[in-house]
Amino acid sequence: MINAYSDLIFMKYITIGKTGVYSSIMALGAMTFGETNSWKLGGLNQEIVTKMVKKAIDYGINLFDTADVYDYGESEKTLGIALKGYRDKVLIATKVRGQMSNSINDVGLSRYHIKLSIKESLRRLDTSWVDIYQLHGWDSHVPLNETIETMQDLVEDGLVNYPGVSNLSAWQIATINARCEERGYSRYETAQMNYSLLNRDIEHEVIPYLNYSGMTLMAWSPLHGGILTGKYGKDGKAGRGTRMGDRGYFFPFFDQEKGYVIVDTVKEVAEEQGVKPSQIALAWLIARKLIIIIGARTMEQFEENLASLDIQLTREQIKKLDEISSYKEMYPNWMIRRQNSSDRDFHII
Repeated sequence: MINAYSDLIFMKYITIGKTGVYSSIMALGAMTFGETNSWKLGGLNQEIVTKMVKKAIDYGINLFDTADVYDYGESEKTLGIALKGYRDKVLIATKVRGQMSNSINDVGLSRYHIKLSIKESLRRLDTSWVDIYQLHGWDSHVPLNETIETMQDLVEDGLVNYPGVSNLSAWQIATINARCEERGYSRYETAQMNYSLLNRDIEHEVIPYLNYSGMTLMAWSPLHGGILTGKYGKDGKAGRGTRMGDRGYFFPFFDQEKGYVIVDTVKEVAEEQGVKPSQIALAWLIARKLIIIIGARTMEQFEENLASLDIQLTREQIKKLDEISSYKEMYPNWMIRRQNSSDRDFHII
């Protein structure tokens, strides 16, 4: 990691996969962008979006993540306008897979839909290329070879710099990269996955594969839809004007019985540090050397999230958070760890 100083906050940077490109460890997610507010997640207008993007750049953020389905194109459009004049200084990541219209073929990872989608995404973003183009999930209706061949076409045409994935299992990611390696295609460098103190599922299989292959993890919903801010009560109810309240349900899903015990522990550590619970949850992720995608509905939320970069958790606090959010290690993981922990140690000098 390298550091850059900006407005009293040290932004850290990490290489993207096995490329020579550096991304800030905090990326600004654009899911809340777009006044149509189709997904009931933010509804931010252009004025606020532009202000937020400018602030992000001032603080050293150089990666902006969106998707075609976020507010059905409005997110990409507002982000493109906000990045006017900054394109050569930032990285843009977007995604393809979601249903974009009532047309039966305007969904999925077919050659037809990918080529249509990249054309429309580039138009909305007002750019000639995207830095990371992510498969926004698995498509069981389309042969995998068709998908990866089409992605390679986009790379060779200069429309995409690096392929990535999102919401895939470890075996799916491994299969994609194995086939790409066999064919001499560009490898997939990033995996955008749900990861937070409330959901550490990817530690079973996905993270071990990412570490082995050298891919970079991009964590979406690091505050788990706002649960880790501590603003939601244990009654499971969310007030109007909040993301979960407007949506009518909690997403991502989580074990509420265990989840609120974790939230209480986050609050305890926040009180010890004299900061917000949300900043503790983000600081726990920052220590794990990955890219955190932060989203916000207000400038105040955004600046609050940025301040987590300055928080230094103690070893005891990290241990407390690790233990309260831990999970039962699955087989064969514990057997693999057991067999590789010390069986050759006595031969090593």
